[in-house]
This record gives sequence, structure tokens and C-alpha cells, in this order.
Amino acid sequence: MAKDYLNWKVLIGALIVLGIVGFGTIKYTERPEFCTSCHEIQPAYNSWSTSTHDGVNCMECHADPGTLGLLKRKLFATKEIYKHITGQTENIEGEVPGERCLECHEEIGELKEIDQLNIPHQKHLDANVECAACHENVVHGSAGYRRPGMKVCSKCHDVYNPNKCTKCHQKVN
Repeated sequence: MAKDYLNWKVLIGALIVLGIVGFGTIKYTERPEFCTSCHEIQPAYNSWSTSTHDGVNCMECHADPGTLGLLKRKLFATKEIYKHITGQTENIEGEVPGERCLECHEEIGELKEIDQLNIPHQKHLDANVECAACHENVVHGSAGYRRPGMKVCSKCHDVYNPNKCTKCHQKVN
């Protein structure tokens, strides 16, 4: 009887230690600095560190919310670690669905006027245009703030037709 009790205590103790080590490992590996331990991610880290999102933890954008989302992302990362170790490196791209952007930028549906340019975000959201379609370089682009330019708009819109300029370039009332 005493031996069975001891076995349960050892098992429970081992599970507690495993839980603490697992939690600590997850917390340590979600730090942006950890991501740079793989040289393939260094350029993304460098651009993030000079962006307007430099105070945002990588997992806030690159993992689904909650513990389950974080664990799912960590499981996927094991594939990236395997490829790194075996030299099968490739361009690692982390997708960020628009709903993650909206968790922090909930006011984005309002019509914005920036430098006398009307930006109808709600129309883009209603058309299921992902935030990254226009803002793909906000965090991981060249240094400094990365506001989309006419080149980005021209992917979907006829922005070089002078007769259509006032559609976007007018004062918001």
C-alpha cells in the first residue's frame, strides 16, 4: 500500500516538474530574441525591431489566441526546427490573418483620412480583403514606418487614371 502511494507521489511530482519545464520552455521560446537563434529569421527580427510593432510579441500575431493557439503554433514550429537542423531551409513566412490585426486595431473600420487620402477600410473588410494584402510590409519591410503607397493600391485599383483621383484624394466630411 505504501509503495503504491509512493508511486503516485512520484508520478504527480514528475507531472508537476514536466508542466513547469514545459511552461517555461513555451514562455522562453515565444520571445522574439529566441526566434533569431535560427539565422533564417534574423531579417524578419531586424525589420520587426525597427517597426511600429516592436513592442508586440511575435506570438500575438503569428499564433491563434489562447493556450491552444500557442501550442498549435509551437507544434508547427517543430517542423521549422527540423528543417533548420537538417539544412532544408526555405523562406519562412508567417501568415497573419486579418482578424488578428483587428484584435488591436478594432477602430480600423472607420473611414481614415491620411494626408488627404481617404482609406475606406470597412469596404476592404466587407470584401474580405486581408489586412496583409495592403499592409504586408508594415512589420517586416524596410526600416521605418511602412505606409502602403500607390503601387500597393494599383494591385487592385486603376490608380493612375487622372479622372479617378478625386475618388480617394478628397477631404473627408
